[in-house]
Amino acid sequence: MTVYANKPAFNVREKLKELEKPSGIAGHAMLAADTPQEQFNLIGAGRRNLLINSGFTVNQRGADVTNGVTIYGVNNYFTVDHWNEYNNSGVSRKVTVDNNVLLPNGTRCNSYKSEHISGTATWLHPVQKLEFENWMHGQTFTVSVWVKTSIKGFKIRVCDTITCYLIGSEIPNDGEWHYMTASVTLPSSGLTIGSYMQFQPAFGTASPNLVAGDYIEFALMQVELGNVATPFEYRTYAEELALCQRYCYVIGHPSQVIYLGTGSMYTTTAANLSVPLPVQFKNTAPSFTAVANGTGNWLNVYIGATGTVSNATPLAGDYVQGNVRIYIPGAHSGSSPSAVGAGVWSMVLAGAKLIIDGEV
Repeated sequence: MTVYANKPAFNVREKLKELEKPSGIAGHAMLAADTPQEQFNLIGAGRRNLLINSGFTVNQRGADVTNGVTIYGVNNYFTVDHWNEYNNSGVSRKVTVDNNVLLPNGTRCNSYKSEHISGTATWLHPVQKLEFENWMHGQTFTVSVWVKTSIKGFKIRVCDTITCYLIGSEIPNDGEWHYMTASVTLPSSGLTIGSYMQFQPAFGTASPNLVAGDYIEFALMQVELGNVATPFEYRTYAEELALCQRYCYVIGHPSQVIYLGTGSMYTTTAANLSVPLPVQFKNTAPSFTAVANGTGNWLNVYIGATGTVSNATPLAGDYVQGNVRIYIPGAHSGSSPSAVGAGVWSMVLAGAKLIIDGEV
């Protein structure tokens, strides 16, 4: 027996439209991408911010940035880690970190404020230096930042290893927060590998000269590959600290003694100490600065159970990578049980610190 069945006709185009989902411009861009890498770039996945400590959370040197630090001279890393305040000779600035800023978009964060105090200058120059690598040739980078200023004529500034660029629109000088973005494409060749680029939230040629109280304040600054600014990349304190310690490592605590390292007596009064570093240093010949506590000392060197407290000057022993040899003349009185070759162990006194500084 033959059975016949009839199926109602339907419009194929209408059925296909039922399968469509609203995707918007971004969705269409994702679907149109030819490779996973293109999709990865479109959503800004993975590590983005090339700047270090741009949330201003790491302050190893312990500067009182909450109440403001006055900076004198030309080149100073005395505020939050890896940010440099560059001045004209004879100029003084005050740097303050506010840890409870509310931005217009509802975000709470830290901000960095550079305020002119005295001296002749036409610009403010808070800056971070970024190591230039070969892959960066010919690439486009986008800078984004929340910023406010009292000074007319300021723009975002970028320096590759040869040339400096003022990029983007002028920052309004109305004293209100503004979200600014700008992009720059680096030359395809000729930049100096191993040298440093500079990224500044603002730089100007103010006219007339700056007066006391003129300022630039900025927050959530980001530098990323590509020509689109994506949301600020938040990293944990532990991650930021490890990145900062590639350039500066501070050993010390306000109220506790901190173990420093072991070594041996070079002479009866000079000690050699081997101090491990948490990460490999960028700078193989850093400087050493000892900061004494209230007693005027920073170091305690032990031979056996006998310790000698001093304010001896630490000196670099050799090139630095994952550890450092510190040569310290005058670390011991020379009295018994001191002897050439004697084994020693050491600590940084409570309230003191040792700063191993590789910033440039």
